This record gives sequence, structure tokens and C-alpha cells, in this order.
Amino acid sequence: MNNENGPTMDELNFIFHKKWTFCILTDLHLGSKHFQDFRNNLPDLSTKVLNQTLNELEDVGLIEKKIISQKPKLTEYSLTDNGKLSKNLIKEYYSYIADISCDSNEAEEILNRINQL
Repeated sequence: MNNENGPTMDELNFIFHKKWTFCILTDLHLGSKHFQDFRNNLPDLSTKVLNQTLNELEDVGLIEKKIISQKPKLTEYSLTDNGKLSKNLIKEYYSYIADISCDSNEAEEILNRINQL
């Protein structure tokens, strides 16, 4: 997926259609994260899918990975400038979900998350 000129429409459509993309990007809009932070914040997300999604987000240039130490291996993930551009998309996405949700507790939680961005 690496492309000198940026990601293609197909690559971006692919990554934004994945189940965990919005959750991971939302977490990163709240600040840089270590791998374990995602595991703690998204307990239903498997390690395999987390790895795969992080790699794909990095491949399309929405996030960057920085290796902090080799032993123990510690990495930090953060948004790139292109990744930061997803903020309004994420806010609109969650706002829409909250507006049409029949679960008022879940809608309140979503709106609280939006307000943190």
C-alpha cells in the first residue's frame, strides 16, 4: 500500500470500511498510544486484528510508529498530518450514530467521546 504520492481512494476506502479503524483513530486523536494502550482501551479487539489495522493505517500514512526501546520492545503510535485530518470525519460519524441510536446510554457515551476530541 505504500505510495509516494499518498494513498489511493481504494486504499482509503478499504481501511475506513474496517471495523476497528474509527476506534483506533479516535484513540489516537486523544493522544499518542502504546500498543498496550489500545489493548486496554479496546478489549474486544484481538491482538492479530490490532496489529493488522495499525500496519494498514501506517501503510496509508494516517499514523506513524516510533520505536521507543528494543528491550523491552516499546512502540508509540501517533497520527500523521493526514491522520489528523480525519478528526471532523470521526466527529461526524459518531455524532450521526448517537443521533439515530435507540440506546440512550450508548449515545451519551458516544457524545462524551466526541467532546473529548
